[in-house]
Amino acid sequence: MTIAWPMVTGACLTLASIHLRIAFGDTRRAPHAFFFLAAVAVAGISVLELAVLRTEDLEQCRSLLRWSAVPVAMMLIGVTGFAWSFGTGRPWLALLGMSLGTIAQLPSFFSAVPLVRNPVALRRVEGIGGVSYSVPQIAEGPWAVVEMAGVLLIIAFVTDASVALWKRGGRRRAAIVGGSIAFFFLSSRTQAFLVESGRVQTPYFTSFTFLAVLIAMGHELAGEVFRAARLSRDLLESERRMDLAARSAHLGFWTWDIARDEIWASDTARSLFDVPPSERVKIGRFVETLHPEDRDGVKRAIDAALSGSVDYESEYRVVLRDGGHRWIDARGRVEFDDRGKPVLMRGVLMDTTARRLSEYELQQLRGQLAHAGRVSTLGQLASALAHELNQPLGAILRNAEAAELLLQQATPDLEELRAILSDIRRDDQRAGEVIDRLRALLKHRKIESLPLPMADVINEVHALVRADAAARDVNLEVYAAPDLPPVKGDRVHLQQVLLNLIINAMDALADSPPGARRVQVSALRRNDAWVEVTVADTGRGIAPGGLDHVFEAFYTTKAGGLGMGLPISRTIIEAHGGRLVAENRPEGGAIFRFTLALADT
Repeated sequence: MTIAWPMVTGACLTLASIHLRIAFGDTRRAPHAFFFLAAVAVAGISVLELAVLRTEDLEQCRSLLRWSAVPVAMMLIGVTGFAWSFGTGRPWLALLGMSLGTIAQLPSFFSAVPLVRNPVALRRVEGIGGVSYSVPQIAEGPWAVVEMAGVLLIIAFVTDASVALWKRGGRRRAAIVGGSIAFFFLSSRTQAFLVESGRVQTPYFTSFTFLAVLIAMGHELAGEVFRAARLSRDLLESERRMDLAARSAHLGFWTWDIARDEIWASDTARSLFDVPPSERVKIGRFVETLHPEDRDGVKRAIDAALSGSVDYESEYRVVLRDGGHRWIDARGRVEFDDRGKPVLMRGVLMDTTARRLSEYELQQLRGQLAHAGRVSTLGQLASALAHELNQPLGAILRNAEAAELLLQQATPDLEELRAILSDIRRDDQRAGEVIDRLRALLKHRKIESLPLPMADVINEVHALVRADAAARDVNLEVYAAPDLPPVKGDRVHLQQVLLNLIINAMDALADSPPGARRVQVSALRRNDAWVEVTVADTGRGIAPGGLDHVFEAFYTTKAGGLGMGLPISRTIIEAHGGRLVAENRPEGGAIFRFTLALADT
């Protein structure tokens, strides 16, 4: 008596304190909170049981049993709520059982005479070793049936919940925890009935039967500790692997606690932003590290992610303390609470400076190749362009000589001189236009995508190649649809593509009879988003094996060709967001098609 009941009380309070601590630190608080309530209640029942054993006064025993209504009600609620946390069973059974069991205790507590179990006499029993204790003789009150009905309903609920949990695959928990709770209710009520009816002369053992539940929960807690330790080891190993992979890939991890406005960043992430390890980082400090031109874009990306519409994706420049900058590619995702409020954003960073530099170098190289392609193409047009320049220059010379002769007359014809000067100005402008077109094509420049009438581009290229086509005896047909909308493109680069395709088409006609040499250039609206430009010839077409290689660098079918014109042309069209393809015409010859996006799409 002096040792056993205090040990049971201590065991209940110890396990209760453990589960209370877990309840404050775990997101699933309900199971631990209910078990804490049940364990504290059984500890109270144990104290009252020991007091009943030691009392020799009937009124004091009656008062103790009246006060036992409080921990008994708490125990019923705690144990039933804990079983409810299984997520199985019929809720109405649990609610009805708890209600009846708790309601039955209330009248006993507020009444001078216990209405569930009323002690009418005390018997002193001599136990082992000559120790005596009191055993009350109980007369069942009017609410005893209600309490018993509540207990039976709770047993039915626990059994039903355990069976359902067993079927779901939680067999160990159903057998150990569910079985121990059912055993506790059955054994405690059976032993209490035998004591109160006088069939056995033993103390109340309600708190002792709860040891089965304590042992089951201790077993579960030990299992959880073991699994947590194993999970901790696995997590540590996973973190080491992740850290090794992150360092190898130069990735940085970050987490933003939105409510507290605190950003945790890994060592790699801090090094990417050139932020000391000891400095606390808030969202304002993060924005300060960004390049001024990129801040608005990053803020818009963060706002979109916080609204829940998209994940966070952004690429921006970070200004370093030495004045340099670094390109960062950031990805993240926002976590929301039950009310849809953003609480946490976590993500990963990657240094893309090397890739950006490579892209810039590649763009520079493409520009150089495109420039070389223009120079090579215009080299082929040199004689024809010289002929086209000779025409206005020769006309200017003849008109100047005629004007000189008129001025030698005593009375020069002024009207004739005015006409000659007008012809000289017109021819000069024509020569200037030819030279300007040559200068624009020879100039090294970047692609500038602007709204552009495609018909003007085709007409300008036609003016450049017209003399060459006449020299080759090629019939060059040009057509642009009258309702053709502007496209997004760079005038000079698109002129280069057309020059390459038209000159290639005329080269393909070298072996054709003079009367059959025809090149057709057309521009039509394909749909609501694209304009399609085609260059077709009436030559022999592309060899079947050449269609797969025609756009490869250095692949050529011409004796003096470099094999760079078509690859450069495809690169330029793809830089405009379009597509360049080649195919053979059924009636003979080859056709090249490329698409350009409309300016308003």
